[in-house]
Amino acid sequence: MRRSTRIWACIVIVCATMLRPTSGHCATREEGTTLLKEGADTMSLPILERALRVWRAEAASPDRDGSGHYRLARTLETMAVYYADRDEEDEAVRLLQEGLAAAQVAVQRLSTSSPYHTALGELYGLLAAHSGVIGRMRYGRSAAAAFARALELDPRNALAHVGAGIGKLETPPMFGGSPDGAIDEFRRARTLDPTCEEAWIWEGIARRRQGAVADARAAFNAALALNPRSDHARRELARLDEDYR
Repeated sequence: MRRSTRIWACIVIVCATMLRPTSGHCATREEGTTLLKEGADTMSLPILERALRVWRAEAASPDRDGSGHYRLARTLETMAVYYADRDEEDEAVRLLQEGLAAAQVAVQRLSTSSPYHTALGELYGLLAAHSGVIGRMRYGRSAAAAFARALELDPRNALAHVGAGIGKLETPPMFGGSPDGAIDEFRRARTLDPTCEEAWIWEGIARRRQGAVADARAAFNAALALNPRSDHARRELARLDEDYR
């Protein structure tokens, strides 16, 4: 269920600059953004639940630019990862579906936002990972289309490149997938945003699958150097050590 997990960690600064809070909501939104970043880094459910309360309230406001729904979608996505990591699949899928609905509202309200389309792609991708063959194909196509649109709107969107790379990594070669193509996307993302730890994490995952253990470990350690609190990087490094003792 780690597909596009905690890509949020790279996006907080982008959100803070592109999605300016409206008058009267600054403190609440700033608090919500901080809580979501901290919750995503540490995978603390109490912190994520506090973030969820903030963004549910913001989404219930007029939210004309969709930013409240966008951050609500991000919060629900991260909480879905939390539950999936604990094998609570039904709750994870429920949260992903709610997150998808929120992301769709955000895109409807501001269709020119590249980050909104990126979030939409991630949620489609996560739902694909929890689906049967037909669902995987349907959600997978929707994810690819969302990432393509995000990159059309902003070719320098590093997170959209990460998402496109995950799609290439998770898609079987007979259907157009390519581990090497995925790694190229992750490296392109790092070139565009050297602080994007998820690009390193997913390169590490790809290299592990190729059996390149030293390269995978180096990638996970590079992610931790960028963000020592990254629960995602720590978990992937632990899995590598467990698999290759």
